[in-house]
Amino acid sequence: MASSLNSGPVYFCFAVSTGISGQIAATEMVIRGLRGRGWTCRVLSQPVLDREGGRVLARFRYGARLLAAWMRSLSLLRARRGWLYLNLGQTRSAFFRATFPLLLGSLCPGRARTVISLHGNLFLRWPDTSLETRWFRFLLGRAGRVTVLGEGQRARLLALGVPDSCVTILLNSCALEPASVNFVRAKHSEPHGNDRPVRCLHLGGLYCSKGFPEYLGALLQMSTEPGIAVNAVLCGPLIEGDSSDRFNDTQSAERWIEGTMEQINRSARVRVRWIKGAYGAEKEALFREADLFILPTHYAIEAQPLVLLEAMASGCAIITTRAGEIPAILDEQTAVLLPEVSIRALVTAVDMLVENGALRRDLAIAAHARFMKCYQVERHLDSWEALLNDMGAIPAGV
Repeated sequence: MASSLNSGPVYFCFAVSTGISGQIAATEMVIRGLRGRGWTCRVLSQPVLDREGGRVLARFRYGARLLAAWMRSLSLLRARRGWLYLNLGQTRSAFFRATFPLLLGSLCPGRARTVISLHGNLFLRWPDTSLETRWFRFLLGRAGRVTVLGEGQRARLLALGVPDSCVTILLNSCALEPASVNFVRAKHSEPHGNDRPVRCLHLGGLYCSKGFPEYLGALLQMSTEPGIAVNAVLCGPLIEGDSSDRFNDTQSAERWIEGTMEQINRSARVRVRWIKGAYGAEKEALFREADLFILPTHYAIEAQPLVLLEAMASGCAIITTRAGEIPAILDEQTAVLLPEVSIRALVTAVDMLVENGALRRDLAIAAHARFMKCYQVERHLDSWEALLNDMGAIPAGV
């Protein structure tokens, strides 16, 4: 799609951390894609608080980095014919970080050329009279458009008084190269048994609320029962500061994971290994090899996990939940959506797809077809270009 109104730069303002973040990945994918289409994209990165080295020193470093980031934001003063894209986090610290560049954006490129992109669902939980909601509403009022991932988020913004014309549903995509339909059919046509186990994958940052304990618990129960062999992968790093009260710290979580895997691997039926992070070609290979992708998430602020789109693109049969905006991309025709997040429910679902190769194949093909039709990165970039061009058609400064 040609960028007919591409007459100025797009300033991308977002927080950058060293950990795994779907929000960062989504923003960086748009930057790469628009640059490839000839747009001028400039990054206004913002820091996040890193407590390493002590609280006082960490806060001092954070303050200095944030001040430097705000100084870089002054480049918006030259952006009369440009745009500001702000990926807005949903914490008080994120609001504090974003206020200065957002005010600059609404004054310089103009409110009509400023877009806020929302990913997480935390704002759905705030009372109308809370400080978070009032600050959130103020920030949204500085933008001409707000992008969300589904109808639930859109409905909440309308209830907060954001005009319908300012809210755009813009579904996620992923940068992973999609498999061909012939590859997907071939993968799910291979015979399974002791010579070719069914391959299961759970991938992403290891939060308890993303379901890795249920995943390993289900594998442990399956290891005590007869059935088709299973080779499983748990992939991802343990996340510091996981809010779950299941483990006291990452060390205790790691001991539990290793002890559970040791029990599982004593069985004749199930094998599991832990890869503490995979990126690029290694990550793509894990998705391509997997027959089943399993994400039993009950994350309180779940939105639309990129890993589900990557699994769709790779031809995996998917087991997940209805958390957040997942139902905007997956339904009963394209995935098994768990009725509850429990080991019992997960064992039932996994056993069903392990034993029923035809159903596994049909779900994988349907999910892959939906990705190819609706969620490919080029279609996603078309939507962003259309949005920016539409905003550019409004006189700057409105």
